[in-house]
Amino acid sequence: MSTFRALLKTALRQQLQYRSAMLVGILTQLVFAFIYIMVYMAYYTYSPGAAQGMTLSQAVSYTWINQACLRMMSLSGLVEIQEMMRDGRIAFELARPADLHGMWLSRALAVRLAPFALHAPLTIAIGLLMPGEMRLSFALEVLPAGLLSLGMATLLSAAVTVLMTASCFWTIDSNGINRLLPMVAKVCSGNLLPLAFYPAGVRAVLRALPFAAIADAPMRILVGACTAREAAATLAMQGVWLAALLALGRVVTGCGVRRCMVQGG
Repeated sequence: MSTFRALLKTALRQQLQYRSAMLVGILTQLVFAFIYIMVYMAYYTYSPGAAQGMTLSQAVSYTWINQACLRMMSLSGLVEIQEMMRDGRIAFELARPADLHGMWLSRALAVRLAPFALHAPLTIAIGLLMPGEMRLSFALEVLPAGLLSLGMATLLSAAVTVLMTASCFWTIDSNGINRLLPMVAKVCSGNLLPLAFYPAGVRAVLRALPFAAIADAPMRILVGACTAREAAATLAMQGVWLAALLALGRVVTGCGVRRCMVQGG
């Protein structure tokens, strides 16, 4: 926890150093939220009932939450660590008297929570103040389950980040996985489009994958697009994926450390 707190403070300071970029990022998220909402309003007007299990109000709320949590749910490797693997500076990481997997997981959580803490409050506040059908609304009866699901989604995103980072023990070049996996995840997780808009068969397959557990699952619970029983099943699925990815990350990181050879001096 002390490592995580130190990394979180560092990430927050880095975010606050670039206030203009932070404000531009928030403005960009708001613009995209309005664009998505207007598209959904037109879609529900001319194709009523096309999105199974999700009303217009829920789709709008889904969009606000998605934009507020976008940085927290994004998938990418720890670029600075991947660069260390390329130039040999990874030796400094290996020499630290700390559990490498736990340290990378803490770093991945810090770089997600810092922008979320700065971006999300304003985005959510604006969503709650919007008029009529454009207003953000939470399903209060399942709000605790939704917040728990959101926390597990953040851990899942961090666990995938550690796996992406550790893969560079074998590939060296991080460009491939850093470009390919985020694109696949964006389509399959519900970040680009709620999974309720996909065909039933495709939707069932995607919701069984870990990508949906990172984005679609918590947002569906928070907007009330699933019953209490479905929310419990979703939380159980997230727990299974989280345990599996954390265990796999530890194994992959350990194997990578054992085979790592740093040349030069």
